[in-house]
Amino acid sequence: MTKQSQEQPGDTRGDTLAPTVTGFIQAGGRSSRMGEDKAWLEIDGRPMIERVMSAARPLVENLTVIINQANSEAGRYQMLAERWGAVVVHDLHDYRGPLGGIHTSLSNCRPEQSALIIACDLPFVTTEFFSFLWRIHQDSRQDLGQRAVRELNRGPQAITLPVDREGRLQPLAGIYSASCLPAVERMLAEGTLRIDRICRTVETRRVVFEEFAHLSEAERLLVNINTLDEYRSLINIPVATSHSLY
Repeated sequence: MTKQSQEQPGDTRGDTLAPTVTGFIQAGGRSSRMGEDKAWLEIDGRPMIERVMSAARPLVENLTVIINQANSEAGRYQMLAERWGAVVVHDLHDYRGPLGGIHTSLSNCRPEQSALIIACDLPFVTTEFFSFLWRIHQDSRQDLGQRAVRELNRGPQAITLPVDREGRLQPLAGIYSASCLPAVERMLAEGTLRIDRICRTVETRRVVFEEFAHLSEAERLLVNINTLDEYRSLINIPVATSHSLY
């Protein structure tokens, strides 16, 4: 299995702490394809959302879990957040999809910050992977910042997104500069909810698989789980099984 961070809940020690990046986990959505809140499905005895929190916590200054207003598991999320020194906030939008969650994340950032935005259904992400993306993001922001000062007299708008082995962009495993907020607001106002469209207006650094293939168990880093069949396959329960998972 992928090596997960050994940090304990609420523990922020470590040389990887970066005070200009804050973490947001997108959780508690509709999970329409799953039929239940997938954040709490367990892998190796640990809920997926907690595996994601463990990977993100050493890198970020603050950690936030975003859930929708009507989530019936709000109390459970609150207890989890308290254990990890995190906070829970409600999505500012109903049924606006991942873009709404990105807008909520950036709205909770300071102007100089960047947001590490992660889906709760990526159980194999690691601190090593996020640190790798963060270094690339910092380099991209520095280059963009120099250009912005020269050309536009404004701060850099930058996004750093990984691309999986099949060539698919992964917008909910990436880093967004807080200065991207106006572009996201414009998209929401126009009803343009496809996340990939933001890459047309904001400078985006795509990190292809070959760039992070050297990381531990790279093939699994961006595996996400959207259906019960995918989950059962992952934990070796026959897909045809109709009984309860537990």
